[in-house]
Amino acid sequence: MKKQLSLVLIFVVLFMGFSGCIFKGNDNTTPSSGQVAPEKSVSELVVLNNIPSGFEYLGNKSLTADDVNNDYTKAENVVEAAEGIYKNTTLDYYVAAIKFSDATSAESFITNYKGTFKVLQNNETFQQVEFNGHEATRALSHSTVGGTQVSRYKYFWNNENFVFIIEGNSDDPAVGLDFAMATGY
Repeated sequence: MKKQLSLVLIFVVLFMGFSGCIFKGNDNTTPSSGQVAPEKSVSELVVLNNIPSGFEYLGNKSLTADDVNNDYTKAENVVEAAEGIYKNTTLDYYVAAIKFSDATSAESFITNYKGTFKVLQNNETFQQVEFNGHEATRALSHSTVGGTQVSRYKYFWNNENFVFIIEGNSDDPAVGLDFAMATGY
């Protein structure tokens, strides 16, 4: 009787282990708010699972530290960077992820990046928005398209030593926010 009970217990423990109840399994969930999965490369972070409706993922490209400096602002201690490219019939969107060697470098980058924006009337250049359990900055700028001034919105934030930047050519702030939320970070 004791042998049978022992065998049953062993099978139960093995079954629970294989199902992920005891041993750490891959549950395919997004990291909880405030956490970036350090085992993921930035190339993986810019490939979104929940792409906003109507958009298609076209691919991603690696960025060098020089690309980050030229495309965004002065950046020190860049370890790795990539940009995901998304498109629908009329809009293009880009999701950039930049990994820094430490959180201080990421925060410094955010400060420098904010300094590149033209301050608009009524101090409406920056607005803090909240999603996925954290705050991010929404930056408003204006572009001239066909002789008309149109609004453009960028979302950016840091999560530990990672920085995320969402930008595109829509005048609707909700589109960029949908992309920002889709990162899961």
